[in-house]
Amino acid sequence: MAELGVITALRKQQALVPEHGGSLIIPAGFVTPGFIATATCLGNSREVSGLTYRDERHEGLFEAMQVPFLLTGVDGYLHARVNQGTHYSPVQILQDANDVDRATSETNGCIRAHVDRLPGINKLCDVIGELHDNVRAHAEGTGFSMSLCWNQYGDEDKRVIEFAVADSGQGFLRECRRRGIEAVTDDETAIRWCLTPRNSTKDRDHDEFAQQQPEDAMGNPFGAGLETRRWHNGNHHQGLGLAHLMSLVSAYNGEMWLASGERVLVSNTRTRNADEIGNFVAVPHWQGVIIACRLKISELGRNIEEEPLTEDVENLLDDLLF
Repeated sequence: MAELGVITALRKQQALVPEHGGSLIIPAGFVTPGFIATATCLGNSREVSGLTYRDERHEGLFEAMQVPFLLTGVDGYLHARVNQGTHYSPVQILQDANDVDRATSETNGCIRAHVDRLPGINKLCDVIGELHDNVRAHAEGTGFSMSLCWNQYGDEDKRVIEFAVADSGQGFLRECRRRGIEAVTDDETAIRWCLTPRNSTKDRDHDEFAQQQPEDAMGNPFGAGLETRRWHNGNHHQGLGLAHLMSLVSAYNGEMWLASGERVLVSNTRTRNADEIGNFVAVPHWQGVIIACRLKISELGRNIEEEPLTEDVENLLDDLLF
């Protein structure tokens, strides 16, 4: 059975949704989180009225993943989602901080259910949280997330987890051009720039010393003359998420697909080496960003060790705690 992933979804955009307001058509084949997240985002942007399945076995899967509910408001799934948060996380829209927390918790729950307490897992879970938060911030309510565990080739020893996010926001190239980044000239250089540590298209649009408010605060209780900023935990939008994710995927011998505009970065053990992040594939234009990562459960934690605390940090913690 042919595998349907990010590249398939991008190349079949018109076939998936032939007309605005029509049906989202799901072709036959093995659908992956990258495909499902992309198809859901496409269906949302084109305001589909329903789903049509070329393989009737897909209907139960898509209902369990709550795709029809997100796109039409109708949840026809009649069973309890007993494996939610352990074997899969259904598609979730990333509109606010609660959505980010829920998606992050369930995706990380799927990972920890199989590999909890192995070295490096905390780092991976932190990066997934930042990835979700960045999608929410950049995509302005048009981002979707999901994850799924399965036995690749039906072999339990080859169990994998794939998590994916897709949005129909500005995309890397448009964001970089808006920021006036001269080194970025096309979709490929935009993707490369955004994978570089400390590079971020997020605006620093506030005084770091300004009075903080909760994200859902209404108005300014401190008066119009005092600048305020929304609260965050200090880890958001540091330009570390994609670079760290790329590093972890490589260390875990995993696979990643990163799409924006007319290019998809395909990164796996065959396409990357010590100097390259992977190969780029041309696809029909996608206005936004799609990221799908597939990791073997057997590899998770094998190659990554937690970075030890520096002496300065340990001394600071001692001063604070004792």
